Amino acid sequence: MGSSSNSEWSSLPVDILLLILDYLVPMRDYLGFSEVCSQWKHAVCKKLEDLRFKRRRHCRLHQKLPLVLVSFRIGTFCLYDFVQRKSVWEFQLKQGDWRFEGCSHGWLILLHLRTHEVRLYNPFSGKSIHLPPIGGKSIPDFSAAYEKKCVLSADPDHNSSFVLVMMSRDSERRAAFFRSGDEDWTYVKNLKCLEDIACVDRIFYLLEWQNVVFSWDGFELRWIPSRVDRRSLHRYFTESRLDRFFRDEFLVESPEGDLLRVEKTKTGGFLVYKLVWFSRNSRWEEVESLGDVALFLGHNSSISVMASDFPGCRPNSIYFFSQSNKYPSRLDRKVYVFSLNDRTFTRLSPIIIRPVLWI
Repeated sequence: MGSSSNSEWSSLPVDILLLILDYLVPMRDYLGFSEVCSQWKHAVCKKLEDLRFKRRRHCRLHQKLPLVLVSFRIGTFCLYDFVQRKSVWEFQLKQGDWRFEGCSHGWLILLHLRTHEVRLYNPFSGKSIHLPPIGGKSIPDFSAAYEKKCVLSADPDHNSSFVLVMMSRDSERRAAFFRSGDEDWTYVKNLKCLEDIACVDRIFYLLEWQNVVFSWDGFELRWIPSRVDRRSLHRYFTESRLDRFFRDEFLVESPEGDLLRVEKTKTGGFLVYKLVWFSRNSRWEEVESLGDVALFLGHNSSISVMASDFPGCRPNSIYFFSQSNKYPSRLDRKVYVFSLNDRTFTRLSPIIIRPVLWI
C-alpha cells in the first residue's frame, strides 16, 4: 500500500507539480521539494527557469542604475551617477546626531548615536518612518559604536508588512530584526560571526564565516548545505588570521535570481562564486565571467544590473568603494571598477565619498 501510494505521488504530472510550487516559498521550500524524487526535482528546475526568465524581464523593466550618496556640504546631499558622471537628485536632510547605516529598497537607514533610535528615510519623497531604539534590554550588546549592515525585506511604501534586519560589525557580528508592528527588536537566534546579508523574494540569506549560508523567512532559520571548492578550502586553511580578518565577503542577488558570494582578496582582486542549489551536492561554484552583469558592492548594500541596459555601464565588472569592511574610516573611500576580463582596476572618482552608500 505504501509503495503504491509513493509511486502515485512520484508520477504526478509536471503541470500539477508546478501549481503546487506556486504555493511554496522559492528556495526555502524548493530544496526539500526537489529531494522527493526525480520527477519533483525536474518540476523545481522547470519552475526556477521560469522564475529566472521573469526576473530578467522584471530587471530590464524596473531595474535602475545604483547611485552614490554624496555630501558636498552640511545638510545637502546629492545622488550621483558615476557611470554618466552627473548628479541626478539633490535633497536636504538635517543629519545632526544621525549616522547613515545603509540603504535598502531606496530607503536610507539612519541610527541616532545618543538615543539609538532607528529611522527610515526616503530621499525622493521625504517620507520618514521611525522605529524603536536598538540595543535595549532584548539586545543589549548592539552598540552604536560599530557600523551596521541593514537590509529591508520590501519597500515600506509598497508593503507595510516589512522586516528590517540589522547586522552589527562588532566582534560578535550578530543580527537583529524589527518586524513592522512589533514593539522592539529581536535577535536572529543561533547566529554569530556573520559576513553579510542579502534578501531575495522576502527571504533573508545570512553568510556566516567559512562560507556557511542560512535562510531566514522572519520566523524559521534553515541551514543551506553548500560545499566550498577545493581551492577556497586550501586558501582558508593556509592564510594567516590577519589575512582572514581583512578579507571581505559580499552576498548579492544576480539579475537571474542566483545567490552570488563575492570575495575581496588581500591583493585587492575579487573572486565570484554562485550557489548551486539543486544538484546532488549543493556547492559554491566559482564564476569565471559575469557576462553582461555588473555588480555594485558595498558594506551597506550590494546590487546587480544588466550592464547593456545602461549606456556606459561596464559588463563583467565590479564597482566598489575602496574602503574595508573592518576599518571603514582608514581608506580613501573612492569609487573603483574592477574588470573580470583582464583583472584590472580603474578609479572613477577623484573625490572622497562620505557616507559610502549605493542607493
